[in-house]
Amino acid sequence: MTETTGYGNLDIALIDAIELDLNGVDAAMERLEKGTYFTDEISGAPLETNFLISNPLARRNP
Repeated sequence: MTETTGYGNLDIALIDAIELDLNGVDAAMERLEKGTYFTDEISGAPLETNFLISNPLARRNP
């Protein structure tokens, strides 16, 4: 059962956003363990360093 603090859907949206972020962190940790963190998950090309610095959960080049 989901509880809210009186803001209804706003609380649900916030919880969904947090869960999405946590899922991204989990995926990044898995990529670190596999040694694929610094590569584009589709092309296998290296992720652009500046892009990865500003978006540490990035999985693809822009």
